[in-house]
Amino acid sequence: MGRITQRTWARLVVGGCVAWVALAFGRTGRMAELCGTTPSEIRALGIRDAASAIALATASDPRLPLATRVAFDLSDAARYGRGRPKVLAMTLGFAAVGAAGLFLRR
Repeated sequence: MGRITQRTWARLVVGGCVAWVALAFGRTGRMAELCGTTPSEIRALGIRDAASAIALATASDPRLPLATRVAFDLSDAARYGRGRPKVLAMTLGFAAVGAAGLFLRR
């Protein structure tokens, strides 16, 4: 079994982004309730994460999009995770996967 490359980590993060985008637009009300925010803010996060997924999927060097994704996830943890352990765990988990892609490269 070979080592996991940065490209593989980036693809894993793309999968997480795509899953969130599906939830953001398919279950907007439920995600807004879970995160303690408005449906319009959830849709904005969905658009942001769709753009992030595209950047990750198309970058010749995934380091910058991975770092940006980690920053997004950490800011989401600070903004939406307070008093919401499920949201905090999800956002920090995604940040950890992105950070692994940055530091466990090639």
